[in-house]
Amino acid sequence: MDETIRVQLNFPLQEVTKPIVWRLAHDFGLKFSIRRASIDIRTGGFTVLELTGPEDKIAQGLEWARSEGIETNFVGMDGTDEWATLS
Repeated sequence: MDETIRVQLNFPLQEVTKPIVWRLAHDFGLKFSIRRASIDIRTGGFTVLELTGPEDKIAQGLEWARSEGIETNFVGMDGTDEWATLS
């Protein structure tokens, strides 16, 4: 059964050009919805995503993203911090 989580991916400057979201969808079969993003190839940035898929694939995908130098933080799904960012 699929689950949905909300996660913020923080991209350091040296990692901002990597296709992280594409790889999460393509390599791990995750569906995503971009809730908020601010990416700049000169400064880095963040993306807040809702990721949907099997729990094990979400865990594997996020572990892979961390191995690529992307910081991951979970963001609440209850609506109280809909637009909160942790950067």
